[in-house]
Amino acid sequence: MDGENGFCVIQTGGTIDKAYPKRISGYAFEICGSAAKKILKRINPNLNCDFLMCCRVDSQDMTQEHREKLLSMCQSSPKKKILITHGTDTLIETAAYIQKSKLEKIVVLTGAFIPETFKDSDADFNVGFALGAISTIQSKGVFIAMDGKLLAAANVSRNSTTGCYETRQ
Repeated sequence: MDGENGFCVIQTGGTIDKAYPKRISGYAFEICGSAAKKILKRINPNLNCDFLMCCRVDSQDMTQEHREKLLSMCQSSPKKKILITHGTDTLIETAAYIQKSKLEKIVVLTGAFIPETFKDSDADFNVGFALGAISTIQSKGVFIAMDGKLLAAANVSRNSTTGCYETRQ
């Protein structure tokens, strides 16, 4: 993974980064620190990796300004490989936005259906899978890594019945 110049992880929020608030009488989730950073530090603390925070929002609250900032961060990063953690509800829209920019880098977006802080979360698997994908992808482009599938952003949809990501028919 250290190869050319490592990779960059950019946090945007979403379920993957959610936790219960640390205050009294809190019922709602809060978006906390980077789940990917916690996961990657557990599996390999010596990765050549930069961790950046774009925003901490639920993906349903992701705005055009957030996407513009995210794209700008991708463009200005010296890293050629970028892993973005994102909420699952608008992950496809953000991937499509980055895809349209014709960014000359490898970008992989992932997230989780259950917060990383929960015991049965899919976050560790999805981040690990995305890390494996980003370390082996040879061609520049934008990809979504979810549920053990690596899908090109230009040809992905979400099954409205199962919630799973799949290649558009």
